[in-house]
Amino acid sequence: MSQSAAGPPAAQSATATAPAPAPAPAGRPAVVVPAGQSAVAVPTSTEQPSLTPRRLRQLMVALVVGALLFGVLGAVGLGLQAYALGKADENTAQLIRVQEIQTNLLTADATATNAFLVGGLEPPAQRETYDNAISTVNRLIVDASDAQPADAEVLQALNTQVNLYTVAIEEARANNRQGFPVGAQYLREASAQLRTDALPILDNLVAANTERADREMAATHPLLFQIAGVMILIGYVLAMIWLARRFKRTINVGVLIAGITLLLSLIIGGIVVSATGSTVNGLRGGDFTNVTAAAEARIEAGDAKSNESLTLIARGSGAAFEKAWQESSAEVANQLQELRVADLTRSWTAYNAVHAEIRKLDDNGSWDEAVAVATGTGANTSNQTFNAFDAALATYISDTAQDTRSGLNGPGVALIIGAGLIFAGGIVAAAFARRGVAVRLREYQ
Repeated sequence: MSQSAAGPPAAQSATATAPAPAPAPAGRPAVVVPAGQSAVAVPTSTEQPSLTPRRLRQLMVALVVGALLFGVLGAVGLGLQAYALGKADENTAQLIRVQEIQTNLLTADATATNAFLVGGLEPPAQRETYDNAISTVNRLIVDASDAQPADAEVLQALNTQVNLYTVAIEEARANNRQGFPVGAQYLREASAQLRTDALPILDNLVAANTERADREMAATHPLLFQIAGVMILIGYVLAMIWLARRFKRTINVGVLIAGITLLLSLIIGGIVVSATGSTVNGLRGGDFTNVTAAAEARIEAGDAKSNESLTLIARGSGAAFEKAWQESSAEVANQLQELRVADLTRSWTAYNAVHAEIRKLDDNGSWDEAVAVATGTGANTSNQTFNAFDAALATYISDTAQDTRSGLNGPGVALIIGAGLIFAGGIVAAAFARRGVAVRLREYQ
């Protein structure tokens, strides 16, 4: 009997065949997964995020801060120099004020001693001159104390000495009116006290204010701004080179405009500083020196005039006063030689000639005639020639002092304007630098 039962499939495999893997995407290698294991996800790229955007932001901050720093340093530097010139102007005014106090004190003394030679009640005109000089001294002491607090304590001591001097002069006058010989001694003591106690105080004030004015004129505050400006400009050049290489472009317009703005601001600052330095140096060697020399000449001239009268009052024993006259006269001549003003030199020579005539008369025993020449008011008298010189010198001092102060004020205004322009330049440069870098940052993103 034949069997009809069917056997196992002839072509059946012992294990199931795994499906063929799908083809790998183009550009990516196929990943072979061993049988029996599941597939694991693999990163599509190993590249790290770029640092360029971060560097661009850092560059933007650096350029903006640099431009603003440039503007601030420039404004502060030029502003400080303008402030220094303002202080120099104040110290110059104080110097002139102090020297005017000296001049008026010696004018008062010269007038008092000259009037003393007349005997009895002094001429009203000379009394008025004396009173006006002392009144001016008192007013200037108050003005000087208010203008320069650093001098206030010293000026208070000076005021005490001036009061002592005026009291002594009044005692001398009172005795002279009554014909008492002791009046001459009071006068000599008052003049000596003026020179030993009051005038040295003023000499110290002159030296202090001269030193302060000269120091302020020599101030060079913008140096830091100039150095920083050059360094910041170098930084801008390096930034433009980096941007050109990184983005394959030659020029970044924003950063270029910012750099040009800073360069122009630096040039403006340099011009203003250079012009200021030239002007101030000219003043230091010109008008400032001249006004102090002229004031010193006027002070010494007043001292000489006082000693001329004191020599006559001493009546034969005034050699020390004549020696003091010679020393003061020589100092006046030295100062006039520095000034080189022909009219002033001629005026002083004319007074010297009259003084020589007075000494000749006195030395030859003609004391009354010598006194007449010393106290007269007509032509070729001591008072006439001296007053002509003093008036001309006073006018010269006033004009030169005004020129000095104007010369200091002019550069101060230019410095303030320059400081404003540089500060504005720093702000403009910062804005353009930010814009220039921001354009590249947007392109990259």
